[in-house]
Amino acid sequence: MKFIIDTDPGTDDAVAILIALAHFSDEEILALTTVAGNVNVDVGTRNALRILEHSGRNNIPVYKGEAVPLNRDLLTAEWVHGTDGLNGVGFPDPSKSEEATGAVDYITQLLQKSEEKITICILGPMTNIGKVLDSNPELAKNIEQIIFMGGGAGFGNHTPVAEFNILVDPEAAKIVLNSGVKLVMMGLDVTHQAISTKERLSKILDTGTLTGEHCVALMGSLADLDIVKEKFPDGTPVHDAFVTAYLVDSSLTSGELTNVEVEVDSELTLGQTVVDTNQISGRSKNVYWMNKVDDEKLFNIITKTASLLP
Repeated sequence: MKFIIDTDPGTDDAVAILIALAHFSDEEILALTTVAGNVNVDVGTRNALRILEHSGRNNIPVYKGEAVPLNRDLLTAEWVHGTDGLNGVGFPDPSKSEEATGAVDYITQLLQKSEEKITICILGPMTNIGKVLDSNPELAKNIEQIIFMGGGAGFGNHTPVAEFNILVDPEAAKIVLNSGVKLVMMGLDVTHQAISTKERLSKILDTGTLTGEHCVALMGSLADLDIVKEKFPDGTPVHDAFVTAYLVDSSLTSGELTNVEVEVDSELTLGQTVVDTNQISGRSKNVYWMNKVDDEKLFNIITKTASLLP
């Protein structure tokens, strides 16, 4: 398997990237591509480089992506992730820079030239991938699958009905969902079922590695937010970790193939993922909507990640 990680790092993005780095080789992880979302794209790109520096994986290239959504002003989440995107967790300064080629051009060229299909892991807004597929819809056939963190069935985390990643660029999400690519949706339906409790964080710390300390700090940094404490008194979800953990073990989650559409016009429900949970719309089934998770398996993967990295 060969894949890229499209990301807006982001505390939970960092955990997801670390999972991939612990379990896959440089030949399998082709690149990290960045996009504006949790933080602006310059900060996110630097964070991607910092995570690779910490892990000793600077052979993996980083390509800076889109700075704004396709048709909207940028919405960010520094109030969650901090102005540095990693809530002050001490990843080192990078010793290398991003590549000269932009993410959209890189992804386009990769899909045009690769002799095998590529998996794309999307941890943030879908701006980069949406732009690629909007300009080159024929490239969808060269994508093995897109596994994305985003959306939810009937509820959100940034508005009553919209999850942040989809809300930032709903037009891009609409392009991706209508692309014909195999899509695996890790939405709030599953991510809210796996909570980083004190017991689980303690097991990660027991690995005795700096990576373990960083993972605990990344996950624990959100626990003090009032909105998080009210909804998740025992710990916080680790949303983006689901995407790369699923690459490690696809039995992590289960769900069903159904229709998912994105609302792009309504002021009230902008960014909502309308999931046909009852199979009544008659529209084509375009997304594997995950709705059950083995939460112990997820945290075992995170704990193993900590033991495998510095």
